[in-house]
Formats: sequence, C-alpha cells, structure tokens
Amino acid sequence: MIKKFNPKKAPGEDGLTSEILLRVFGNFPSFLTEVYNKCLKEGSFPRQWKKSSIVPIVKPGKEDNRDTSKYWPISLLNVARKVVDRLMRDRIMHHVHTSAGLNSNQYGFIPQRETVDAAMAVKEIIEENLKQKNCTSVVSLDVRGAFDAA
Repeated sequence: MIKKFNPKKAPGEDGLTSEILLRVFGNFPSFLTEVYNKCLKEGSFPRQWKKSSIVPIVKPGKEDNRDTSKYWPISLLNVARKVVDRLMRDRIMHHVHTSAGLNSNQYGFIPQRETVDAAMAVKEIIEENLKQKNCTSVVSLDVRGAFDAA
C-alpha cells in the first residue's frame, strides 16, 4: 500500500515522507499494521493526522497578477493519514463491490467503467427507443468549473 505513494510528493506537517514510512514498515511491519488496524476499528486516528499545511501555488501564466485568484491552495497531508484514508477507501470499495450495493447504472468511481461507457449506454437506450418509435428526451449538464470557487 505505502509503495504506491509517490516518494517525490511533499510531506505533510510532520515532515515524514512515504519513503521514511516505507522504511519504518519494513522494520516494524506488525507494529504499523496494528496501529492502522486500531485506527480503522475504532474509527479515529491521532490528532496530528487531522492537520495539514496549506501552501499557495501560483497558477501558470498568472505570476505577475496581484489578484488572490492566481493561487491554488494545496493541502499537504501527513503520509500516515493518507495511508489510513486509502485503507478505508479500499475497504469501503471492496464491501460495496462484493455486497451488490451498487446500481448497474453507476459509472463514476467504478474501476473499468468510464464516461464513454455511460455515453454508450445512453446511445443504446436512444437507439432502442427510436426503433420502437418512442419519444426520447436527453438532458445534459456541463459542470466544468462549477466548483472552482467552492
């Protein structure tokens, strides 16, 4: 799991990189596994893991602009917390996929199901309705940039 993290990414507030955490895991695998299992079982994790450092990054081409919108706020999370987040996500996704908890029309956040698959499903529905001479309406919403100011 830890091996999947990019070692070149900036560490969080604690300064620990994924490379350091990987070395700790290599030397103390049962200790680290016990810590993470306890976090997941109790549904809580150390207070320090809840903190992040926010670093403003200047958007390309806006270096000379004095407007505050020229910055992207980047939140640097502790790697140890990212591991817990990924473990929880993987456990939730495993449960959802193995318990038939998903609708067959769900395309987002599903492995091997993309936007193209959703578009093809809509196309098939439209074609079937056209063959049967049924009325078909399609409503499309473009939300690109809808949450930029959030």
